[in-house]
Amino acid sequence: MALQSDELFKFISEKVTESPQKAKAVNGVFLYKITKNGKVAKEWIMDLKNAKVYEGPAQPGVQVQTTVQVSDEDFVEMASGKLNPQAAFLKGKLKVSGNIMLAQKLGPLLQAEAKL
Repeated sequence: MALQSDELFKFISEKVTESPQKAKAVNGVFLYKITKNGKVAKEWIMDLKNAKVYEGPAQPGVQVQTTVQVSDEDFVEMASGKLNPQAAFLKGKLKVSGNIMLAQKLGPLLQAEAKL
């Protein structure tokens, strides 16, 4: 199933490949659970310790520190700046578990990349 967010993850992957030092500065591993109609449709790993972004479960030996669950539509709106991540979290549209402080380090990185 193709989702709107697929293109965003491909874009993020390209940026991480181009600037691995920026990704490694975050020094975390994130699991994104992208939902469609209330069910998890796809999972993406942002391994910013090793500067890799890929679809599917974490590779062997990679430990996820933060899990983010968000709908496909809301993820696209957050990336475009139409939806504030903090507002989405407070409204229950964005669920974060694990190391929440690490997720806060991710926000500025993604917003900066989205503006390029």
